[in-house]
Amino acid sequence: MKRKISLMLAVLICGLLCTTCDLLKEVVKAPEVTLKSVDFTNIDFEGLTLLSKIDIQNDNSVTIPLPKIDWILNIIDNKFADGNIKSDGALKSRGSTEVQFPVNFTYEDIINTFLALTDENARYKINMTAHIPVPQLGDMSWPFSHEGKIPLMRLPDIDIERPTASFTSLTSGKIEFALKLKNNGNVTVTVNDLSYILKINNTSLPQVGVIGKPNINPGATEKITIQLPLTLQNITDIGYSILIGNNFTYDLTGNYKFGIPDFPLLNEIGDSFTFP
Repeated sequence: MKRKISLMLAVLICGLLCTTCDLLKEVVKAPEVTLKSVDFTNIDFEGLTLLSKIDIQNDNSVTIPLPKIDWILNIIDNKFADGNIKSDGALKSRGSTEVQFPVNFTYEDIINTFLALTDENARYKINMTAHIPVPQLGDMSWPFSHEGKIPLMRLPDIDIERPTASFTSLTSGKIEFALKLKNNGNVTVTVNDLSYILKINNTSLPQVGVIGKPNINPGATEKITIQLPLTLQNITDIGYSILIGNNFTYDLTGNYKFGIPDFPLLNEIGDSFTFP
């Protein structure tokens, strides 16, 4: 009789334990994980950062450690880099937490690895897996992927059409020259500022500003024509040889700044130039 009672108690205890485990599993809910966005940030002419954002909804009454993120970056369908990111902190209980993780790389590394990388085939795919240790449920995983095009940021090539002089009289005229800027990248750039000093026969002429902010589309060349009025004093300082067949020497130095309309924070990227 006692043996039967003991067996019944053992069965009852086992049943209660199993029921308790099942109840715990029902109480603990798996987080809801959503890939919010993948964007390029901190872009300059040396490299860029791929910033991914994941939203995690934790409806449990306990906090959960932040996930570990494994990632693999493929460029032109070939593996370029991989790694993992472990963040400190926790997912707040009964709420949503945004988790961000950056992937940094330079253009030099990309080009050295993929010599065939061009504006047309600069495609990438990033595969990510978030690992979250959930109480009672164990280590759970959520895979994500995102595809896009790498914004290749390259300084435009700049060239000059030789200055020419024309005259309306012996005492007035103009000097005209043109700067040609070719956009070697695959994103549109805007000429935000252009300053220069033009010397004709070692005499500096006053500057004339560039009208508007010309946009240069990927692969396109923008021609910026500048006309400088010549006064009698300018002609005297330069020398009357300028009146005969544009017989003069010139030097042009300057600076320019570009903005990237797709990335508003990039408005002060610039370089200098010297001709001839």
